[in-house]
Amino acid sequence: MGRKQLAGIIAAAGLGVVVVGYGAAFAFAGAKIPTDTTVLGIPIGGLSEADAKTKLTAGLKDRVAAPIALKAGDSKFQVQPADAGLSVDVDKTVAAAGAGRSLAPGRIWHALSGGDAVEPVVTKDDAKLKAAVDKLAGQVNRKATEGTITFKGTQPVKHDPADGLQLDTAKAVDAVLAAYPSDGTPKELPADVTKPQAASEAIDKALKEFAEPAMSGPIRLTVGSKSVELEPAELAPALAVSVQEGKVIPALNTKLLEPLFVQRFKALETLPKDATVQIVGAGPKVVPAVNGMVVDRAKVGAAILAILPKPTGERRAAVPLTATPAKFTTAQATALGITQNIGDFKTEFPHAPYRNTNIGTAAAKINGTLLKPNEEFSLNKIVGERTKENGFAEGYIISGGKFEKDFGGGVSQSATTTFNAAFFAGLKIVAHKAHSVYISRYPVGREATVAWPNVDLKFLNDSGHGLLVQTIFKASTPGSKGSIRVIIWGTKFVDVTAGQSEKTNFRQPSIEYNTAAKCEPQAPTAGFDITIYRYFAKNGVRVKTESFTTKYNAANDIRCGPKPGTTVTPPPGGISTPPGRKPGVTTTTTRPPS
Repeated sequence: MGRKQLAGIIAAAGLGVVVVGYGAAFAFAGAKIPTDTTVLGIPIGGLSEADAKTKLTAGLKDRVAAPIALKAGDSKFQVQPADAGLSVDVDKTVAAAGAGRSLAPGRIWHALSGGDAVEPVVTKDDAKLKAAVDKLAGQVNRKATEGTITFKGTQPVKHDPADGLQLDTAKAVDAVLAAYPSDGTPKELPADVTKPQAASEAIDKALKEFAEPAMSGPIRLTVGSKSVELEPAELAPALAVSVQEGKVIPALNTKLLEPLFVQRFKALETLPKDATVQIVGAGPKVVPAVNGMVVDRAKVGAAILAILPKPTGERRAAVPLTATPAKFTTAQATALGITQNIGDFKTEFPHAPYRNTNIGTAAAKINGTLLKPNEEFSLNKIVGERTKENGFAEGYIISGGKFEKDFGGGVSQSATTTFNAAFFAGLKIVAHKAHSVYISRYPVGREATVAWPNVDLKFLNDSGHGLLVQTIFKASTPGSKGSIRVIIWGTKFVDVTAGQSEKTNFRQPSIEYNTAAKCEPQAPTAGFDITIYRYFAKNGVRVKTESFTTKYNAANDIRCGPKPGTTVTPPPGGISTPPGRKPGVTTTTTRPPS
């Protein structure tokens, strides 16, 4: 064998070794991520493309959705990635990390021995990102605040000036993008700091020159020979001090002090009185308005601020009065046209002390009610809740067709009388409800019950003029009936008469035995239906007819005690006789007073 042949054999053998080795290297690393590759600290080196995607997806799952942590100055903020349109493209990130087969020797060598920290490939929605940054600016941006002084009680409290911030929104887009995905550590936002005009020393000066002297003692306000004192503790809640351009700027919120002024200035001023309409003698009369002279609210604040920093002995100021007209003038009251009796009704009631209390209290509250055109009368609103504190006593009411005791029993007599006065005045009835059972002293089908707070009597002043409601109450005595009369004064605009149908659909009561401790006996009354008509006429010609139907329930014959023949288990200790009742005496059933 010659030398050339031997050399050829050796060369072929070497090439074979190289090819075999190259093939082995390609088989081992040709499709894998370079060995030392990481993405946000997650090692994916040496993995196939598919395995790298799986591992990276799992490793980034929580982080890609976590809020982006940011800060500006001493304040921290967050942006939700979804709101900013940000997400990580795992496929492109793995591709960027070097995934994929290649026969290039350099690629194979890099896969076996190389690899770096690779940044994730982030996809973004520009419109959402801009919107998120604009929203972030609303949270970051704040004006520089000047130092102020407020008061805790009468103690001045200093608030130092603070820097302002202004987000650079153009640069903030890149800053938010760079901070995603967030590692939880807030990244700095590009924001410019703005400085307040006055330093903290200026607030110290304001404290000494104004705030502390302001709380040193009372001040005195005078009108002629009259005066009132205002204490520091009364003024402090409405007082604040700031520094602007080196000057002390005190401020007093006089609106906050208005309740105090109203109370204290009574000695200094004459308040205006609105015109009204009242019953004088036999009919209504306009009571003229009275203009007032009150402390000038536009100037009182400046007067107080001027004397607050002064020492004792100089803490007084004269305050001017200003003419203040009444809000409702004599001419306006006269124009209401309240001159005629347009609706008048009277009802009577048998004697009961609770009726005198409740009907009389309701009548007093209703009396003098003035309604301007298109205003609504509400008995519940005017009379208020029927409670002991509101002047009412416990009496009989109808509840579920039965008579029971409760506060305000008898007020429905006031409601019925007022309803009828409004009925014959021709006013629009907005809300009314008849009693569930018929009470003979009321006009059949033309009556109204009330209950706090939902069952109400309401009518609208649609007369085109003003209305004045007058009540005339006469208390009952053991020997005489009481009465309530309601007169509605205004301008006559229609003539009203009433009519009614026959009673129909009679319903008979039944006997009901009641052994409850609070049982109230009740006489029976039949139920029935009836329709009421209201006829409107002008100049003797009928112009309108209204009707409404009332369906009265039967009131059962309620007898307190067991049904005859019924065995009753005696109470412990044997059968006892109630005080005031003789054994063996049968009581009769009567309707309780209502």
